[in-house]
Amino acid sequence: MANVSGGLKQRTTALGNLDIRLDVDLNRLLGWDGTSIGLHGIASHGGKPNANHAGSSQGVDNIEVDTNTAKIFQAWIQKRWLDDKLSVLLGLYDLNSEFYVSHSTGIFLHPAPGIGSELAQTGLNGPSVFPTSSMGLRVAYHLTPAVYMQAVVLDGVPGDPNNPRGTHIQFNDGDGALRVAELGYIPRDKEGTGLPKTDKYAVGAWSYTTRFEDLVDVDGAGDPLLRKGNSGFYVLAEKSLYQGTRNPGSHVDGFIRYGRAKDDFNQFSGYFQTGLVFSGMVSGRDEDQFALSFATARTGDKYRLAAFNNGQQATRHESIWEVTYRAQLTSWLVVQPNIQYVINPGADVQIKDATVLGVRFELSAEK
Repeated sequence: MANVSGGLKQRTTALGNLDIRLDVDLNRLLGWDGTSIGLHGIASHGGKPNANHAGSSQGVDNIEVDTNTAKIFQAWIQKRWLDDKLSVLLGLYDLNSEFYVSHSTGIFLHPAPGIGSELAQTGLNGPSVFPTSSMGLRVAYHLTPAVYMQAVVLDGVPGDPNNPRGTHIQFNDGDGALRVAELGYIPRDKEGTGLPKTDKYAVGAWSYTTRFEDLVDVDGAGDPLLRKGNSGFYVLAEKSLYQGTRNPGSHVDGFIRYGRAKDDFNQFSGYFQTGLVFSGMVSGRDEDQFALSFATARTGDKYRLAAFNNGQQATRHESIWEVTYRAQLTSWLVVQPNIQYVINPGADVQIKDATVLGVRFELSAEK
């Protein structure tokens, strides 16, 4: 990733992440019907293109971490009943593996198309998403083949904020819990063609049970007031807008995502993203994708007031344009050039808009 203009400084750096996943079907292995185990290890390395160069509050690369380390990211056991309509999962759990998921946005490099910026900013050590997860209990149920509902309760503070290296499971006083519920509708393919199709509509709500410091209000001693009520919601929609005729594998998908968070505690009070993903549009390149998106996060009134009280001036938003092309060169190699333009990095009026160029190499093997 190279920050070629604006931001904090103009520099080029490389970074990487190793994922090792293991899925175990305990029915085949031990005869435990409907039971499975998931293990997921990660190892991060390299530079910090956003923290040191671009200066975006939302980030520019979804594999950038604060501290490079190797750790167990997920480790859970899941049991299914009622012909897989009902499932319960327990263990270290990535919230964004099933919640707030837009399948068409997975191509983008900047973090906001994963977990929305209004939720990603929350918590004392972030929510339970990459690169640090927490213990959770998730229940999911399919009301119909197309309609699902799911809910999860997670430890409110993933890992150990004082020790980011390795895997830590702690249940400290004051951690509280993060609760998330989602209702979604994924239409079935009525034509029965089995062709690629991306249609999904979902709404979710989340809240923390513990108290957080108010950004502005203070008590009689001048200390920030501690309050409950750190909560929000999100909605998302994605739909196949075009299906190829000469090349049935080609299609165009569009998406919209919107979320809100309480501005009493958080930098961003709102988040919006929209974009298009073009798949298989080049003859003979059915797996290639071209995508563009616009994401914006609006700063809250209290955040701007707190900045003013500290002699600073915060902008009303930070926004990111992204254009990318994902080329599947072989069954195991992907090359993905990427361009991002960050408006108001860090929501700081003193930081100029940043232009970030990059290319990602993805190597995969599965057995």
